[in-house]
Amino acid sequence: MNGWDTNVLLRLFTADSPEQSAAVARLLDGCGPASIRLTNIVLAEFVWTLSRSYKRDKREIADVLELMLQREEFVFENRSALMTAIHWFGKGNADFADYLIAALNDEAGASPTYTFDRSAAAFPVFALVPP
Repeated sequence: MNGWDTNVLLRLFTADSPEQSAAVARLLDGCGPASIRLTNIVLAEFVWTLSRSYKRDKREIADVLELMLQREEFVFENRSALMTAIHWFGKGNADFADYLIAALNDEAGASPTYTFDRSAAAFPVFALVPP
């Protein structure tokens, strides 16, 4: 198994650098099932970069994440929390990282997730820190 950094994953899905994208495609072609580990930090950076730098909308980003879940090569830190975070991300107004944090907390029995972020707090798994 090997791990990928955010910039490698970005080249795969954006193809904005033909030379690097081709190298990543060759790397992926040589990988078997469950051979690429993607950490939660990489996924949070990936979504943030797609949103902020590439101006991709939430639906497009959620579709990319769902596609990644279908790839047999990818192994995730917590697949079920990731699936939950993707679902919530598609429905709410907070950032993906917030939903991933809340999904991980929820699975660990730590709910609600307290925040000062009013956008996140509008979603049921969050609560604003009381004054």
